[in-house]
Amino acid sequence: MGCTKGYIPQDIESNPPYNSDTITYESKIKDIISNNCISCHSGSSPQGNLLLENYNQVRSTSENGTLIQRINDVSNPMPTSGLMPASTRALFDEWVQNGYLEN
Repeated sequence: MGCTKGYIPQDIESNPPYNSDTITYESKIKDIISNNCISCHSGSSPQGNLLLENYNQVRSTSENGTLIQRINDVSNPMPTSGLMPASTRALFDEWVQNGYLEN
């Protein structure tokens, strides 16, 4: 038996440097914000003067700890209707660990 040569597809370099399961703002976080937060945190008079209408606003609020703290706060959760499922909140933690990727 002889050795065989391995084949590496030429388009491998065009693949993103992370796997498709990597949490980004566009892939997961934006929909969570839209479904749970935007009704109170948008427009000309957002609750708590906190706007969560775009990536930069969500990232800034996450980086300073306010958003992450509130979505995990049992006594004062955001959304105020109650804690989101742990699996949903974990997506935010992974997004933070990934470096707040946008796309």
